[in-house]
Amino acid sequence: MDDERAYLLTAMVLVILATAVVGAASRRPAPTRAGGLVGFVGIQIVPFLVRAAHQPAVAGIKYQQNIPGWILQPLGMLLLAVISVVVGAALGVGLARDATHLPSFFRRRRFWPAIPVAIALVVFASGAAVTALQDGPLSALRTYSEPTAVLPSTPTPTASAEPSVVVPDPTPDISILRQLSGEVSYLTIANRQVDVYVPGVYDAVPELSLPVVYLLHGTPGQPADWLNGAQLAAVLDQMIGAGTMPPTIVVLPNGNTAQSTDTEWGDSSSGDIESWIVNQVVPTINGQYRTLGAAYRGIAGLSSGGYGAVNIAFQNPTVFSWAGSYSGYFVGRVATFGSAWKANSPLYTASSLPVAERMPLYLGAGSTDSVFKPDTVKFAATMTALGWPDLDFQTVPGGHGWVSWTPEMVQSFTWLGQLWGPEPWLTPVSPPQTTPAVAAAGGVSPEGDL
Repeated sequence: MDDERAYLLTAMVLVILATAVVGAASRRPAPTRAGGLVGFVGIQIVPFLVRAAHQPAVAGIKYQQNIPGWILQPLGMLLLAVISVVVGAALGVGLARDATHLPSFFRRRRFWPAIPVAIALVVFASGAAVTALQDGPLSALRTYSEPTAVLPSTPTPTASAEPSVVVPDPTPDISILRQLSGEVSYLTIANRQVDVYVPGVYDAVPELSLPVVYLLHGTPGQPADWLNGAQLAAVLDQMIGAGTMPPTIVVLPNGNTAQSTDTEWGDSSSGDIESWIVNQVVPTINGQYRTLGAAYRGIAGLSSGGYGAVNIAFQNPTVFSWAGSYSGYFVGRVATFGSAWKANSPLYTASSLPVAERMPLYLGAGSTDSVFKPDTVKFAATMTALGWPDLDFQTVPGGHGWVSWTPEMVQSFTWLGQLWGPEPWLTPVSPPQTTPAVAAAGGVSPEGDL
């Protein structure tokens, strides 16, 4: 879970407990609720606004402040505070006593004009409250700009089951076509939803085959986290439009199962997620889209998805040629894998990977992430000791949340642009193993460097 949602849920729990205790002691629900609201504002809303005001920009990505978000997110959190203090007071004073006072409250006619206003505020705040709990409140404060499409798109032709690389002749003016905005489509693969971002140039040039990157969400999480929390489509449109990265198909699988929302993206009693991705999702994407094959196929993820991405890549080095971890960890849990935990721990399996199969590896961590940064530092040191040929380890400002994950994602995609080149379909061979310009292999960037 990201920091912002953790702060919000912690504040709600503290306010519920505090109002319950004070309400039980005072037997006065109204002052208790009022005090709880003031406390929530002090421990959650004000610190949130301070953090939001100091949220760093993502290097190379344009954005506008979302003014409605700055209004609605505090309002949504205030609605959650009202719910919390009502629950707390009910626990402390007794729901029956509150219920007996409701009729007399509504009989006071002077309150009736305020009721429509209160209802309207609740309606507007409800959506913001859901966003705050699901994606984190920071996600609604910025809107990343998308380039304006300059050409209409054409229908996508049916692709063959195997990647078929066709070089357009004559070569189109990609510098113009890459300005086209991409679209997100939705597939069902083995009864599981998969979201797919497809750049605009894909439809504009029916002969074109593209690289593919798979992005894995964290826990708790879902594919839509990338589209909402990271505003992935707008960020990709910007980077592809600027030529920072090649036009790339980005696949967002769902790592949750009926048994567990914390599968660690592996094969376990919770579900064979790794096998599903490798044996079903990848072939399906190759069959439905024109792709460049394994030489231009990467996988990355955030938090537990970062662990899953590196683990899957190390387990399947002929399937993925690049891997990235955004604030992840690198040792599988016994609770998930049982006796196979070590075989699913990249920290211990990296040394057994043949040198020829050691793909370029991006590792990122937030500078104030006290849990996942040490894991990433340790893993980066291990990779360096192994002489890993292409390693890019970066730290960014922030803790465990989108304030760190988004710039880590942008950094990793920028590196992919250097590794794969702006038009990889012109040379459909193994991508160059280039040391990244943004950092020496295995080196840690200065704190705050984006």
